[in-house]
Amino acid sequence: MHYAEFKHHDPALIKVLVEAFPFSAIIVNGNSGPAVALAPLSYRKGSSPSGAIEFHLALANDITPLMEVDTPVTVLIQGPGAAISPSWYDASFPTSGSDRSRTAPTYNYLSLALQGTLQHMSDEALQLQIGDLVKAHEPSQGWRLSELAPDLWSQWRELIRGYRFEVSRFDLTAKISQGDSSGDTAGVTAGLRDRALLDDIAMARLVEHYDGSATSLIAAVNALRTVKVTS
Repeated sequence: MHYAEFKHHDPALIKVLVEAFPFSAIIVNGNSGPAVALAPLSYRKGSSPSGAIEFHLALANDITPLMEVDTPVTVLIQGPGAAISPSWYDASFPTSGSDRSRTAPTYNYLSLALQGTLQHMSDEALQLQIGDLVKAHEPSQGWRLSELAPDLWSQWRELIRGYRFEVSRFDLTAKISQGDSSGDTAGVTAGLRDRALLDDIAMARLVEHYDGSATSLIAAVNALRTVKVTS
């Protein structure tokens, strides 16, 4: 499904997607195949417009012995995904007898793969990354890192390691019904809202606001973060 028309190459999108969908899969090569861990990410400015990524993992995680300095790493960020029924293309196929022999169900999705080489973070940088995660994801009147007992905070940091990598390559795919007839947009969004399973409502909002441009994708994703998603 990775056709060229669904790709984006604007590095400004990396920060937007990392901040909107921070919990991601971290993949390195293991002795018997790819090894995978999951962690929330922090986006940082880097030496190139693509920026840098920071995260941390427990030292007890099976993947950490593989994550030495200069190890190649891939991080997969997965946004909303939803099956799309051709029965929703009510402009292209307006009646029950319409010929749908040259169409088929498909899947809308938003994903970003980042690649780079790992570096280990200092304790100071690790504390900053964790603090930023707390500020980003706790409610305005929620828990604060300053509440944590200093002795426990120190002990916990001995059990984890922070990682950083400069983004050297990225592959961003946004397949959000932009290949469909514009007249079918209303039917697709209505179908998603009516089904209302899993990511359907978020995908409906993306379909409504995305026109294929990087600017519209940034606006649509940011809207998911700032507007309560309801049917």
